[in-house]
Order: sequence, then structure tokens, then C-alpha cells
Amino acid sequence: MLAREYLSEKEERPTFYLRNIMEWERHIAELTAEGNDAFQQMYRMEFSSFLKLCTIISTQVQVNDEMSRCRTGKDSITVEIMLHCLL
Repeated sequence: MLAREYLSEKEERPTFYLRNIMEWERHIAELTAEGNDAFQQMYRMEFSSFLKLCTIISTQVQVNDEMSRCRTGKDSITVEIMLHCLL
């Protein structure tokens, strides 16, 4: 009987959590405002190298925009943000 009461009172949690995606353009603008070396210090590479790496990995990590919108109601995560999280 106790287990049934516990389960009936327990709130169901969502199957997934929606989080706000980082605004990449704003992030880059903030780093640029901090100075010439801010991007280099944060990512340990030049911005041009970062973009080249994004180009190299994009075919392997890019997600389906349509499926992302169906599941979350938001735009899909970008390759730049994926690489940002990795680094």
C-alpha cells in the first residue's frame, strides 16, 4: 500500500529538458569586445582555425533541423556551439 501511495503522489518528470541555446553571435561579439586575445585564450586556437575545424567536423556532427524543431520547438544546435562545448 505504501508503494502505491508513493507512486500516485510522485510527480512525473518530462522525458527531456529544454534548455536555452547559447547565442553564438553574441558570444563572439562579447569575446571581441574583451580584446584581441580573448578568443585565443578561451579556445586555445585562433578564430580562423576554429572555423576551419567546424568545417571539417560539420558533416559528422550536424543535426537534422526539422527533427530538432519537431522535438524541442527550437532551432537545432549549431556546429560552433557543439565544438564550444567540446573544447
